[in-house]
Amino acid sequence: MHRDDELIANIDMSWFRERADVILGGQTYTFSRESVLRGTFALKCGDQVLARAQKTNVFTRSFDVEIAGGVSTLRAVSMWRREFGLYSGGLQVGRIYPQSWFRRTAVIDLPDGLSLAEQVFLFWLVLVLWRREANSKSG
Repeated sequence: MHRDDELIANIDMSWFRERADVILGGQTYTFSRESVLRGTFALKCGDQVLARAQKTNVFTRSFDVEIAGGVSTLRAVSMWRREFGLYSGGLQVGRIYPQSWFRRTAVIDLPDGLSLAEQVFLFWLVLVLWRREANSKSG
């Protein structure tokens, strides 16, 4: 991941599980699925859980996210698009979307009140859903 032209994070995603290790500012964070049945995911630094996300419904592309001391919703903006919005109190406060159809790049526009680790975690959740979608189309 880059901010402007500076490398800020490298997401090392597991090919077999919904898990990633991320190094930010010399600190290692783990993003992982906690529960298959409940669809919960966690952002951890060591043993400490910094954020948690839970699928709201098996049939939707949406998570309730405990982040930055509150609860927000990360969900697809529409069923036809790959764009996701971050909502707090019913208002859209951020978004993550592909930069173009032809490149594998994305734009992450999230509130400054979120830590960099929390922003990367939200992006990783979107990557998980994009990967699931791509895998369902390929086989």
